[in-house]
Amino acid sequence: MTRLDALVSAQAKRTPEADAVVFGPTRLTYRELEERSDRLAHALRAGGLRPDDRVCVLVPKGADAVVFLLGVLKAGGVCVPLDTASPVDRLVSIVNQTAPCLLLADRQRTPLATEVAAAAAPGAVAGLCLPDGDATAAGDLPSVTAADIASAPTTAPEPVSGESGVAYVLFTSGSSGEPKGVPLTHSGIVHFVTWANEHFGLGPDDRISCHLQMHFDGSLWDVYGPLICGAELHLVPPAASLLPTTLAAFIREARLTQWLSVPSVLSAMARHDVVEKDDFPHLRRVLWGGEVFPPTDVEYWMRRLPHVTFTGFYGTTETTIASSFHTLTELPDETLPVGRAIPGEWLEAVDDELRPVAPGEVGEMVIGGAGVSPGYWRDPERTAASFIELPPGSGRRAYRTGDLGSKDADGLLRFHGRADRQVKVNGYRVELDEVMTELHSLPEIAAGAVVSVPGAAGSPLICAAYTLAAGVSLTTAQVKARLAHKVPGYMLPSRWLALESLPVNANGKTDLRALQQRFTADEAVPGGGGGA
Repeated sequence: MTRLDALVSAQAKRTPEADAVVFGPTRLTYRELEERSDRLAHALRAGGLRPDDRVCVLVPKGADAVVFLLGVLKAGGVCVPLDTASPVDRLVSIVNQTAPCLLLADRQRTPLATEVAAAAAPGAVAGLCLPDGDATAAGDLPSVTAADIASAPTTAPEPVSGESGVAYVLFTSGSSGEPKGVPLTHSGIVHFVTWANEHFGLGPDDRISCHLQMHFDGSLWDVYGPLICGAELHLVPPAASLLPTTLAAFIREARLTQWLSVPSVLSAMARHDVVEKDDFPHLRRVLWGGEVFPPTDVEYWMRRLPHVTFTGFYGTTETTIASSFHTLTELPDETLPVGRAIPGEWLEAVDDELRPVAPGEVGEMVIGGAGVSPGYWRDPERTAASFIELPPGSGRRAYRTGDLGSKDADGLLRFHGRADRQVKVNGYRVELDEVMTELHSLPEIAAGAVVSVPGAAGSPLICAAYTLAAGVSLTTAQVKARLAHKVPGYMLPSRWLALESLPVNANGKTDLRALQQRFTADEAVPGGGGGA
């Protein structure tokens, strides 16, 4: 099995003094990246980490995060990147699901790490790793500290591999109210990254962005793509992500050759008209995935940057980064196709009996091949429902995406929406039922419902309607603030309705369609800034 960390180490031997990671004023050469991650790996092993042990990495995107993730892999561990902006309850849920685990945090996040460790189930956190802290912050927990790492050797640790072959466990929104873990293997990630590098011709003269967060599966190519081919990895600082104008300035100043983002970001840049004609002269490729990209916004980019290649990806976390791609050769005049399968993977639209539908007919998209995850983390029931054999009994593993799609007569795939209540917000998967479950869990709420309606450029807006429990008096802003302790910011509803009672349909169930119509009619409070 080829491991991600081994590919990075091989590149470091070829170009040790070339810049590997750039984050604001910080630059790490391949040699520095290799030495720092080697030291961390030695310290983790000395501290008791064994192959396949999980390490929850509570560190924001930055040069340190790349060192830490690479060090965990070199030690034989499994990376579980955490969203540092998530509420404590959600972090605790992930820690409990990956137990026993090591919790790794930088100095600024150490108080949060200790809070999560204290709130987690007994024994869930086996120890803390504090690369820039000391043992006193760990309290009674075993710890790996800055002193341990500083005294560790800078030589490469002996390669080890766990039996599972898992490199990462990424957590996504789950309809049950708990985030669900998706294990991704070294082989699955390596398959996509090496194909993409070769297909797009990445090399040492490339300067590649990482705009996505580290707990987002698309960041795996952002990070490991450049690091295994000698390119420069440019991590987008938070200040550059504030506005479309600051993002455009970052692309120019970093002289990026590749920009990968989500369509909502690219659409915002188009609608604020921040891209000049023939702008970004060093840029060769613009890539996107995770959402539908409106054709009018695609046309904006293509007209202004005729020297750039434009490619969209389609796939799911469960099938590792992306499974199909489509490079545009002319201005789009309709919804963009999701393209054709990458080598080693296959996609099929099937009916309710899992039989392929005829060309042009709409069915559920099923993905098989090299990127398919082993299944949901410690959830055999959900795994059995979503990971199947197609045809049944063939041993040909596949994942049921829940997406609706079709295949043209020439094999071109098209996306037709969802068959369930999952939406994509800024590239993040959001199960509306998870948001609703967390809303219901608030003791002040008597009843609640969560729906989505189209927003600007077709992006979904999450909307919540609720009734308060007897005797409770809260504003919508206060309800939203309480929900913010349960779910991350991208899952918070942006529009709200405080009602005396929720509408019901003929079956006595909450009438979600009626609520969608009310939100579409602009009856709602935007942003939770007021309300009864």
